[in-house]
Amino acid sequence: MRRKEFRPEKVVIYLLNKKTYSKAKVLDYYAGLEKLFPAEEVLFEKLAPKLSKAKVLDIGVGGGRTTKYILPRSREYTGIDYIPEFIDLVKNKYKEGTFLCGDARNLEGFDDETFDFVLFSYNGIDAVVHDDRIKILAEIHRVLKPGATVMFSSHNRRYRHFKKPYWLTELRFNVSLIKNMLSYAFFYPRHLLMKRHEVDNDSYAIVNDSDHRFSLLIYYICIGKQIEQLNNIGFRDIGAYNSDGELVSEDTESFWVYYLARK
Repeated sequence: MRRKEFRPEKVVIYLLNKKTYSKAKVLDYYAGLEKLFPAEEVLFEKLAPKLSKAKVLDIGVGGGRTTKYILPRSREYTGIDYIPEFIDLVKNKYKEGTFLCGDARNLEGFDDETFDFVLFSYNGIDAVVHDDRIKILAEIHRVLKPGATVMFSSHNRRYRHFKKPYWLTELRFNVSLIKNMLSYAFFYPRHLLMKRHEVDNDSYAIVNDSDHRFSLLIYYICIGKQIEQLNNIGFRDIGAYNSDGELVSEDTESFWVYYLARK
């Protein structure tokens, strides 16, 4: 009997990323986020006429940053997250809507063709390995009604500062720079350990970037490959948008890119 291939990076990425998102400081960070990003403001405005009649699934709801905007504008709202503490938090924040602990890789709690709009914001889809990402997109496709829309964002592999710490993208000598350099030096051994699990191939990369002090492994993909993924699953009318909410076919200036697609 052939043994299944053991893929340690799959276990590491899932467990390690989930552990990071469960830490008190990280929970506090996401709990404190209130504002939409510029591209989200543009795209939500574009979607506004449809949202008023929509049954919405908000995946990776976190501290409820997008809930604040989507819930009052939708017909019916459900938010899920795989971190129980986030679900407790948003239940206390919002008395309306449904909030459930769930994993985007398996949306078995929802029937086929249930939702008019599915959102997965703030690059939450980038916290899993490639196979799990495809599962998530396939599950989203399954629970969407025909003609319904998905919106998500994902880290941009073509970003001109790819693999650079964020504080080196606009270098200015000040107190913040010194603090960041000291922090970088202190946590660099962790980075070296995490780099063992990085992936880099023709289709995507999984990188230990500086997020949350080098404690995550994050998926990066270029626009063309992401559109190809969506096409293969069965999505259509796919659009990619830069950090200002402008439709693009290629982009080197946006740290992450937003995608809209229809079933």
